[in-house]
Amino acid sequence: MNYGQKIYSKILYSILHSILHSILHSKIIQQNTIQHTIQPGMFHFELLSYKLYVLLCMTLAASFFAEAQSVSCSPNRVAFTPSVAVGQTSLAQSVTVTAATLGSSAVIMQPGSQVQISLTGAAGTYSRTPITIPAGELAEGKAVYVRFAPACSGFSDSVVSTSVIFLNQHSELLGSMSVTGVVRQESAAGGGRPFKVATFNVEWLGCPDNGPEDKTLQMRNVATVIRAMDADIVALQEVTNNPTKSLDTVLAHLGSAWGGYIELHNPSSCAQSEAIIYKKSSATLTGAPFLMSNAGSYSAWASGRYPVEFSFDVNTGGYTVPITLINLHAKAYSDLASYNRRVEASQGLKALLDGSSYYRAQHLIVLGDFNDDIDVATYWQLASPYKNFTDDSLNYCFLTSPITEDISMIDHIMISGKLLPYYIPHSARLETDAANIIPRYASTTSDHLPVIAAFAFGKTEQAIPVPDLYIVKRDSEPSFDMPAYSTESQPLRYAIDSGVMASLSNRRVTFFDTGMVRMVVWQPGDVSFAPVAKFFYIRVTNRSVAPQITAQPAGQSVALGATAAFSVQAAGTALRYQWKKDGVKISGATSFRHAIHHANNPHIGYYSCEVSNDAGSVASQAAPLCVNTSCPTLPTATDKNAFEKRIRLYPNPVRQTLFVESDAGNIAEVRIYSAGGAMVYEQKNVRAPALSIDTSGWESGAYVAAIVSDRGERAAKVVVKF
Repeated sequence: MNYGQKIYSKILYSILHSILHSILHSKIIQQNTIQHTIQPGMFHFELLSYKLYVLLCMTLAASFFAEAQSVSCSPNRVAFTPSVAVGQTSLAQSVTVTAATLGSSAVIMQPGSQVQISLTGAAGTYSRTPITIPAGELAEGKAVYVRFAPACSGFSDSVVSTSVIFLNQHSELLGSMSVTGVVRQESAAGGGRPFKVATFNVEWLGCPDNGPEDKTLQMRNVATVIRAMDADIVALQEVTNNPTKSLDTVLAHLGSAWGGYIELHNPSSCAQSEAIIYKKSSATLTGAPFLMSNAGSYSAWASGRYPVEFSFDVNTGGYTVPITLINLHAKAYSDLASYNRRVEASQGLKALLDGSSYYRAQHLIVLGDFNDDIDVATYWQLASPYKNFTDDSLNYCFLTSPITEDISMIDHIMISGKLLPYYIPHSARLETDAANIIPRYASTTSDHLPVIAAFAFGKTEQAIPVPDLYIVKRDSEPSFDMPAYSTESQPLRYAIDSGVMASLSNRRVTFFDTGMVRMVVWQPGDVSFAPVAKFFYIRVTNRSVAPQITAQPAGQSVALGATAAFSVQAAGTALRYQWKKDGVKISGATSFRHAIHHANNPHIGYYSCEVSNDAGSVASQAAPLCVNTSCPTLPTATDKNAFEKRIRLYPNPVRQTLFVESDAGNIAEVRIYSAGGAMVYEQKNVRAPALSIDTSGWESGAYVAAIVSDRGERAAKVVVKF
């Protein structure tokens, strides 16, 4: 029940209460005026009115309070990095759990085998077993402590996604919190040829006034170190244009197999600038590098020494993977003013990365001379300037974090969460071997050691075709088979994580009773495929449950002759599926997944799925299929609102975060105006099918969202803020 429905129920309740009370009260008054003369029929009418009054009030109240039950978490997604070995635990994270009106009910917080929870956070209080929280303690929000504690060794080198679920005393689902963590693999990962990325501060390279005295020797030594590291991409800091373009001199020493680029932030020949060197055989520089001048203030970034963004296509093992690399050189020195400038710069960079759907969708590597440590600051042991990134472990991971536990260092490599499955665990290190081949390295080459990390980009990302929640009716579905393969046709493994009302034989699950079963499915991965694991739930009931779509089909863009695969996730009992192309049924397409082999131009169109059972049906959103960059035009509609129907804004009404989603390709621009016509939000160059908007600073009232697609279609939607 949404907010508007709750208000409507309260109003309806009050109206019926008033009407029935008035009827009953007027009859009693009428009886008193006739000297308490009560006719038999009138007595029955009064009794019937009273019974009707009580029945309706109880029904409305029960309906309102039952449907209003919900549990929310802040944050509702928690991620743990670095990786954790089986039998060990991560540091705990605190979440605030808040419940809507639950009456006298309690909330049961149920973790699972990979997660431990505690109500106090004290040592010895963490457990994998469910805990019960009285509803009264959740009205204003209660702190609960969660930590990642992997118990399944089959997930080594996997990003494990799981959930902590909240149930009422009738085992009905009230909400959930997403938890992810990485199970540490004790041996080095495979995955094809490792792709190495390094950062190297080359100490005033080429400047005659600073750094090593022999500049000719320095540039030759830098080339020697880069060749010895055998890195595919090396981000350089403190590169100057004196004498005679020092980067060109290093490239000349390396040879024609190497490419490079320098982005000057200052025309002075001794200004410290960021540059890049890369192997042409394994990396292709795409687009024009640029200073990220919108990542914070001029002062925060050492008087305009902004980070530089580079875009690459990584070429390894026959695969091409796009990555975005950000090379930064933060403000130096360990005084308070410099520390504060690094704090401001870090906040500016994170605001830019978080606020853009473009960056959130990228394989992102941020590396360079951060000029501070990431656990505690170099200034008076204050919090690190980069604590905002380390706290957001769901989206960012410092690969150098394990190194800083033993030594203080200021050169780091950080990646987005999307890259984590491809990182080779424990490969991040200080490159001492390459430096040791240089006599008197510190005085002839640099006062920094390179930092390097390796990735297995040859792995193919795969998905598990299993919904988050199955709902089955026990008398009609006493058992069923789980999917056998991942989207990349890799065998899947299953286990029962919790719940005793079911048994598992190979992939067949048999149910003995009603209730909730928690399952785990995984594909360990190999040299070709990234490992993946997932927890999901099976709810066994005695009644039919109408279908509800939990994950919409995603648009596909494939090469001519390749395979395109659409999938839909839905909850409900005894589900039936029927796929459609441009609204027309596809013969034989009756699974939750629809694959199109050897895609060509006739396959271009919009694909949707109707999910049904004996209790009802629901249609998914339509997802486009593009072949060789040729995409379908919007279906011709009799009304002018075809594009508007393909734009979804939720929740609406909104309290804090508004999500905008399109199933008609990418969104180009979003502008939101108040009822008075003032623009309160603008985002250009979105280049993604979805984005989130923070509305916490908006006043309550109605707003109009104007949305433009990347094909020029326009839509207008009303948003209510409360």
